[in-house]
Amino acid sequence: MDFQLTDEQQMIREMAARFAENEIARAANSLDEAELFDRNAFGAMAELGFTGLPWPEEEGGAGGGFLSFVLVLEELSRVSASLGAALWAHVYLAAWPLYTYGSGELKRHYLRALIDGTRIGSGILPGTVSGSTSLRVGLTAAQTETEEGDYVLDGVQKYVLGGTTADFFIIYAETGQSRAGRRKRYSAFVVERDCPGLVIQPVTKKLGLRSAGMAHLKFTQSRIPKRQRIGREGQGSAIAGQAAASIQYGLAAIAAGIAQGAAAAALAYAMERTQFGKPIAKHQAVAFMLADMRTAADASRLLVYQAAHREDKDGTADEGKSGMALAFAADAAVTSTIRAVQVFGGYGYIKEFAVERYMRDAKAVQICKGLEIAVPRLPRRRGGSHRHG
Repeated sequence: MDFQLTDEQQMIREMAARFAENEIARAANSLDEAELFDRNAFGAMAELGFTGLPWPEEEGGAGGGFLSFVLVLEELSRVSASLGAALWAHVYLAAWPLYTYGSGELKRHYLRALIDGTRIGSGILPGTVSGSTSLRVGLTAAQTETEEGDYVLDGVQKYVLGGTTADFFIIYAETGQSRAGRRKRYSAFVVERDCPGLVIQPVTKKLGLRSAGMAHLKFTQSRIPKRQRIGREGQGSAIAGQAAASIQYGLAAIAAGIAQGAAAAALAYAMERTQFGKPIAKHQAVAFMLADMRTAADASRLLVYQAAHREDKDGTADEGKSGMALAFAADAAVTSTIRAVQVFGGYGYIKEFAVERYMRDAKAVQICKGLEIAVPRLPRRRGGSHRHG
């Protein structure tokens, strides 16, 4: 399949690349070291239209589609995977469920703010234990017997990306069992960060994605209005299952960007560093490593494009293609960043150079690869179409 970019897509890629290099690169290492999220940079991305890029114009978006969006994710992650991950969570973990299953009221109140970038969203990355049909979440929501029928949320959801930075979250909680009593039922909710009973516990001293703002969310008797539920009660597994493929290829785009950044940094250094009278890039062993890194990066991005193109074309992402993209790109990013550190030699272990950060971020993405979502693939009730002109 030919993925020749349109003039508009090429313009979007170039704009994202300029933004990343001119506005993000300079502070990426220091923000990583301090574990600080750059909210000003996120606001600048919103002004450029990145937060609303994939969504149709009738919802207030740019109508650019998901292929255009993964181009932005790649360029950002090539410089700062943490910022790329924050945008990924904003779009795939928060906006996607609201766009696809949210009521008109939820869309007006939350989705438009996400598209405009005036508020930052994130959510739980639901996964399953292999062979299980239950979402791996740590929350329960009991419905009250009041006239309003609100919910009371209890429990802890660990390792939420963007937990310290998001204005609200999309969470999944156990809301009972099926009629047969054999399978747990889950529901999806929108939860504000100032929800009563919610304590946000920052996770510090992380290996990678250090400036993406990870946290544990601890709920104690937190009352959630019924109108904050996304979809029907018990529909959480279906929502998570339908989101899974989009989540996966979006994460693969981050990995592809990391691999590209590592390959470019290694090549630039290898052309400058001389040994035995010539650049080390001319030595066969190094040349082979550089070639393998470039090949892995290009293969990763093509798999990502294929998966994103499928969602733009058919209105739904393909689980197989998305899973393949993530499996390959995550492993390729780890391998390529290790090789980049090797090319840099002793300098590769110094935080002054970005390659050691690339290696840590790549490993963080690879760990997420194991959070496979194996839930029923039920027909979705869409709030619109992902097709774009």
